[in-house]
Amino acid sequence: MSDLHPPPIAPHVTDDELSAYLDAELAAPARQQLAAHLSVCPRCADRLSAFADLAADLGRLPSVAPEVDLTGVILGRLPPIVSPSRPTFWAGWRALLPVGIGATASVALGLALGAALFGTGAALPGVAAMQVFDPLPPGSLCLGVDSCYTRHANLTGVIR
Repeated sequence: MSDLHPPPIAPHVTDDELSAYLDAELAAPARQQLAAHLSVCPRCADRLSAFADLAADLGRLPSVAPEVDLTGVILGRLPPIVSPSRPTFWAGWRALLPVGIGATASVALGLALGAALFGTGAALPGVAAMQVFDPLPPGSLCLGVDSCYTRHANLTGVIR
């Protein structure tokens, strides 16, 4: 029954793996595993052979040195490299200076206007007039308004 169903072939090898195998950049276990796959997979073995032929062809190309050195021309067209400088401690505070001055001026103006309007605590306007809304009369120890007054107004408005 094993003749009818051959063992499954591992997935095909990627181009990166074949290139690393050809350049001897794989670790020993991975190299052995890939060699075992190449021995049973003709498609991957053909691709490895094509990679080896390409590497040999590239190795046979002549080395050509340019007649003109273009380094100066290219570097002259590039913008200068500016290394980022680390901001100092005061640079961050300098950005907040206008905000701080504005906040200080607002608080100082508010205090000045408040002092000009109200003066001292004894001269607060309308405080005496607002005492009519207190539940207890000024200087009273009554539990309620009705218990403090002996005379009451009836519904007709006549005081008894």
